[in-house]
Amino acid sequence: MRKKKGFTLIELLVVIAIIAMLLAILMPALSKVKKIAMRVVCATNLKGLGTAQTVYANDYGDEYTVQGGGGAHTWSDRTAGYDQTTKNWATAGNITVGASLYLLIREADVSPKSFVCPSSEQQEFSGKNLNNLDIVELWDFGHPTPPAPLPQEGPVKCVSYSYHQPYAAVASGSAGTGSKSRRAADGTRSAAFAVMADKSPYFSDDKKLLYGSVTQDNYRDRSRLLNWADAAQKWEIMAANSGAHDRESQNVLFADGHASNENRADVGVKNDEIYTQWSGGANAGATEGDRRTGNVPNRTTGVVPQGTDDSVLVNDDLQVCPTS
Repeated sequence: MRKKKGFTLIELLVVIAIIAMLLAILMPALSKVKKIAMRVVCATNLKGLGTAQTVYANDYGDEYTVQGGGGAHTWSDRTAGYDQTTKNWATAGNITVGASLYLLIREADVSPKSFVCPSSEQQEFSGKNLNNLDIVELWDFGHPTPPAPLPQEGPVKCVSYSYHQPYAAVASGSAGTGSKSRRAADGTRSAAFAVMADKSPYFSDDKKLLYGSVTQDNYRDRSRLLNWADAAQKWEIMAANSGAHDRESQNVLFADGHASNENRADVGVKNDEIYTQWSGGANAGATEGDRRTGNVPNRTTGVVPQGTDDSVLVNDDLQVCPTS
């Protein structure tokens, strides 16, 4: 009988080399497909949150979610008494933007998982609390520094999206209040009005990428000085984008209920830059330039829309929030 001939070492090396070449060719394509898939899931989450806001508005006179009950609360990275069934919202205390979004869990049957974009560094809220309350009895996405054995959570860690500023302005030097803003989003806004999106680049969005002379520390200033009409370098546009999708784009939820992936941040009403306030003082928003190159949001000077078409999308940020 003739002996079966096996593979020689050279043949095996050739096969391995071919497989390695195929992997080198296919891996970038597979990585790109994965990124696109995550963006689609992220946009689907936002669309679902938009539907939930509509459901909530149908029950509450066309109003979108705003928490606080009119109390003089301070915008912080945690909500005081988030796990108390007898919480008194008339008493001043800390409150998050996430607390307003949490009303969708309490009132519109939304899952905490819907608030997490797979491209972000957030995690699904566990619902764990010392009082063993059901998730719909809580007032926020946990606490960033809770007592043991609770996990570190809070909206900074459990919410991947920004929301049109729901709270009213206060005197210069204060952080914001829990009373509802007269320009809070509602069901009457135009179809092009941006209600939610991936996290704002002006508050911590976890992924600060570097482009040439743009660093983690100065990209906010660079985007503030951005001349949209002459933005020839890629980083000039990317510096104003959210970080969740590598600053290539952000998913945006509009008032008509649709969500789309946008590769620029000036996609609101008449090219409104959705993460900043209009500039122009008494004539705020009078020109397209005012809508695109507004002031960089800052809690200490007030983060509020300058008109009914001015989207100012904000999110909670552990680094710059009051923590008392």
